[in-house]
Amino acid sequence: MTSDSIMLLFDAIVLVYGAYLTYAAIQMQKTKQPPNLLVNQAELVGAHDIKGFCEAMYKPLLFFGVISSLYGILGLINDLYAEIPYMNLISIVIFLILCVWFSKQLKNKKKQYLK
Repeated sequence: MTSDSIMLLFDAIVLVYGAYLTYAAIQMQKTKQPPNLLVNQAELVGAHDIKGFCEAMYKPLLFFGVISSLYGILGLINDLYAEIPYMNLISIVIFLILCVWFSKQLKNKKKQYLK
């Protein structure tokens, strides 16, 4: 595999991942149950505010999912058609910053609502 095909595969995976996160956020808002993607079922045992956790994580999860999907779409467009120099590097850095932000949000909300 060449580096171009690896980036194409990575962008496609992130697009699907983002779509799944968006779906999970919408389902979590409807059912008031966090998806296994966010919370292990063992962490829910003895949790004091599962509904509050779902409400607090809805917007960060939805935002992360939508931005991840957009990243995947823009990456695919860049890989297949545009080939803008440094676009992949810049978008990966932004995506990694977003991953760190989301991880901190998740950790803080777990501490606040589930422990």
